[in-house]
Amino acid sequence: MPIPLSTRFTTFLVAGAAGIAGASCNKSSNESPRIETAAAAAAPAQQPPASADTITSAKPQSAESPQPETTRAVKPARKKPVAEPAAPAPQPAPAPEPAQPADSTPAAIAGQEKWLSYDAATNTVTFELIGGPHGFQFNGYAGGGATLTLPSKANVVINFTNKDGTPHSAEIISGEGPLPNAGVDPAIPRAYTSQLLQGLPQEGGDVMRFQVPESGTYRIFCGVPGHGVSMWIWMKVDPSAKAPSFGPTKT
Repeated sequence: MPIPLSTRFTTFLVAGAAGIAGASCNKSSNESPRIETAAAAAAPAQQPPASADTITSAKPQSAESPQPETTRAVKPARKKPVAEPAAPAPQPAPAPEPAQPADSTPAAIAGQEKWLSYDAATNTVTFELIGGPHGFQFNGYAGGGATLTLPSKANVVINFTNKDGTPHSAEIISGEGPLPNAGVDPAIPRAYTSQLLQGLPQEGGDVMRFQVPESGTYRIFCGVPGHGVSMWIWMKVDPSAKAPSFGPTKT
């Protein structure tokens, strides 16, 4: 039986409306989850704060992970040794000077060789006799502090020069007995200077020439009054002496 046209049209309308409604529902149901999903994706996920232990345990350990480089210890630069200045070597203590007579001077001892000379062929002794040079002395000695030793029967030449500012003279007197206060007769002929009592001025001089006996002890004495108390030295004639000598008196 043929379906009326109105009925078919109504059915078509109903089916179309249902289709539209279904499509609308499906669209709504499909879009809603997308919106939620997008919102969920947009919002950052809130995670509980991880503790240090959690982070440490959570970090994967890999056998091939690079190991931290070990810092190589840098040795401090070696300082160059500083050369300290060498301490000066200690100087040796000077050798003690030989003891000298109280009335002697270093100049007198140093000049002994130039004061005395000897000619063995003629047995002649030449001696430089110095008045002073500082006070009542002969060649820097006083009070018998020096001795002139002569060989037997020597021919003696004594060149006397006064180096002191005070006038002085010289003569040979005996080695025995007390000292006279002033000049007396010499113990050996011609063994005295001019101006025996007055004395010769500074840089004045005279020469005594005489011969000594085989032995004997004498004194070289200043004849100016009062000087000879300290201004005198020994003169000895020694038969065993092979040559003359002059120096400090040996005690």
